[in-house]
Amino acid sequence: MNVQTFGDSEKPVALLVHSIFYPGVTSYRTILPLLIKDYYVVIPNLEGLDYPHSDFVSARCQSDKIIDWLKEHNIDRIAFLLGSSYGTSVAFEILKDINLKIDKAALDAPAMKCSKIQGLKLYMEMKKTSNGLKRHPKEFFSKAKKYRYLNKEDEQHCIDVYSGIDNDCLKKIAFSCYDYTLPSRLYRDDTSIVFLFGEKDKAKINLPEIKSLGAGKIKIIDGMSHMQYMFEAPHQFLIECGLEIS
Repeated sequence: MNVQTFGDSEKPVALLVHSIFYPGVTSYRTILPLLIKDYYVVIPNLEGLDYPHSDFVSARCQSDKIIDWLKEHNIDRIAFLLGSSYGTSVAFEILKDINLKIDKAALDAPAMKCSKIQGLKLYMEMKKTSNGLKRHPKEFFSKAKKYRYLNKEDEQHCIDVYSGIDNDCLKKIAFSCYDYTLPSRLYRDDTSIVFLFGEKDKAKINLPEIKSLGAGKIKIIDGMSHMQYMFEAPHQFLIECGLEIS
């Protein structure tokens, strides 16, 4: 697993786990400049959604690889854990490892539901995105509203990632997002946890599962759609995550 790091390694660790449509650091361009002032930022490139392309593995295996990397680098405490969309499933698996100390965690637009129908919908959306990026990348970015936040470097990274993903891998990723069963309880009394949903966020279909878990705070952000808040109001987003940002 390729892991990118930013900032001073002597500072507290912020571990950020990216989404499907914004692979790697492209998910976090807006908050990265704010975090590196006070944190050592660690961003794993999830397998199956990386470049050069690797085979897809489950959220559990992704989290195991991340935890192994942390151990190899003598990191046993996470000051801030952030998972975004698909990355929330991986982040939640990391939360389940009670040997790793985690001070604060935020799960933005969490995808934690069992639903083959929703998995099929996501697969079709991913397939459309993949085809668009492969065939007409310049036109795709100019027309795709959700990618309006990206710079040219990040656009190229998205093209590189999706150019290497075949339909079988797309299908596995999509259905894995909606083949997730939450535990009856999360043993994390020493961790401050917040679940964030945009008011217009499609991820709100996961609200019943999150409410039944009964762990952490649930915040609904007025007027925002899927992951929009982090891109458009990064400072306020981090405050809602429980951080004190200068």
